[in-house]
Amino acid sequence: MRSLVGLSAVTLLYFGGVAFAWLFGRTNEGVAMVWVSGAVLAVWLCVADRRGRIGALITCAIVSEIGAGWFGPGWAMGAVLTAASLGEATAAALLTRRTLRKAWPAATIEMAAVFLIGTALVIPACSGLVAATALHLVKGVAFGPAFRAWVLGHGVGLVAIIPFGMTALTRFSAWGGALIDRRHAAGTVSDDRSRPSKVLASLLMLATMALLNVCVFEQDIRWPLAAPLVFALFAAVWADVLIATAMPVLVALIAAPLTAAGIGPIAPGLPLAADRLQLGLVYAGLVACCSLPLVVEHARRRQEIARLSRSAAHYQAKSQRADDLIDELRRVSLTDPLTGLPNRRAFFDSLAVQSASNEPACVAMIDIDHFKQVNDRLGHAAGDTVLCHFSDLARKAFRASDMVARIGGEEFAVILRGISVEQACLVCQRLVDRLAETQITTAMGAVRVTISSGIAPIHQDGEAAMAAADRALYQAKREGRSRLSAVA
Repeated sequence: MRSLVGLSAVTLLYFGGVAFAWLFGRTNEGVAMVWVSGAVLAVWLCVADRRGRIGALITCAIVSEIGAGWFGPGWAMGAVLTAASLGEATAAALLTRRTLRKAWPAATIEMAAVFLIGTALVIPACSGLVAATALHLVKGVAFGPAFRAWVLGHGVGLVAIIPFGMTALTRFSAWGGALIDRRHAAGTVSDDRSRPSKVLASLLMLATMALLNVCVFEQDIRWPLAAPLVFALFAAVWADVLIATAMPVLVALIAAPLTAAGIGPIAPGLPLAADRLQLGLVYAGLVACCSLPLVVEHARRRQEIARLSRSAAHYQAKSQRADDLIDELRRVSLTDPLTGLPNRRAFFDSLAVQSASNEPACVAMIDIDHFKQVNDRLGHAAGDTVLCHFSDLARKAFRASDMVARIGGEEFAVILRGISVEQACLVCQRLVDRLAETQITTAMGAVRVTISSGIAPIHQDGEAAMAAADRALYQAKREGRSRLSAVA
């Protein structure tokens, strides 16, 4: 459906260009000087698929013959001119596609040079040779003026219209695709806050160029002719590509009609309107030829900057993911997978830091009494449930500044910071009592367990404190379990 709409639009534009050229842009030699139809067709041939290109060539051939028959030199001569025009558009499209494919973005200056030489000179000269020869032989038209008029009209049309048409069609297709994607993704179209300012800046540049051309071509002094060219070069560097490629088209739309009407600095001295029109088109072509290399080069630089920005963002994201992965691996390496408590390594790292400080602290060793019997009687799954239940109680029993860790099968250790041994005993005793009063529900039935604990102060030697707490723990077990013992 979209290709059919595009084909219809190209056909209508082509016919409109043909009718306008024959009705308003003919020279005395009968050659249409203002020829944008070939450029419109060339743009479509560059972007359409094979069926779209064949369809466009057929429909444009038909409307071109109709236009030549109704408004131009007649049906027979129209067939020759149509063949020359379609061949010209096809050659321009092939040249544009090939230069883009081969030279972009590695050799932009070479690409612009090949495009300009091909579309402004070589291709129009070849088609003009066919057309002028046919007009000379059949109509008796002078070969030189007809050839010059054809090359100027068609060359300026190709040079000015193809870059703008390619950019506009590509840009609108991208905007349409993005619009559809956003509608499917979110149900609504999200606003781009930066777009209104960009559109406003683009409109201001177009308005400035239009006003500048009107001012230049409404007076007779010639030195201001440099102003539109300089502004077009400025736009090539700073403006969006679509706006930069539109500048030569805008110049042609203003300079050529005013000059043809005998108004402006380049009109005096030329009695024929056709000659004045040619000169206006030459000026527009000069603007296009001078600005296009800059437009292409700066488009390449913008693309390269965007690519580097995307690459930087990509590698930054990968680096962030790597950092997150390292942090996750570090966390996993310091965490007990069953209970979620810090593991033995994390505990002893914290104990070394704590023993190197001057802050008063205590260490408590905790062991679940007769835990092996729970595993043997109810299974290891029930034992895991007991371990997890005790871990939850321990988290709630101690402060956030304390550190509870699982350092073995049923062995736990706690660093209690900023308290004395007596205060540590009070805290641990509450945990002993709470667990003894708790019935733990497992998949194999309910079970009750108790804990024994040994407490020792942490001085400058963490290992010595652990050894003292371990001796106190075994003292509590020897005294009957479900209790604690402390070392002063």
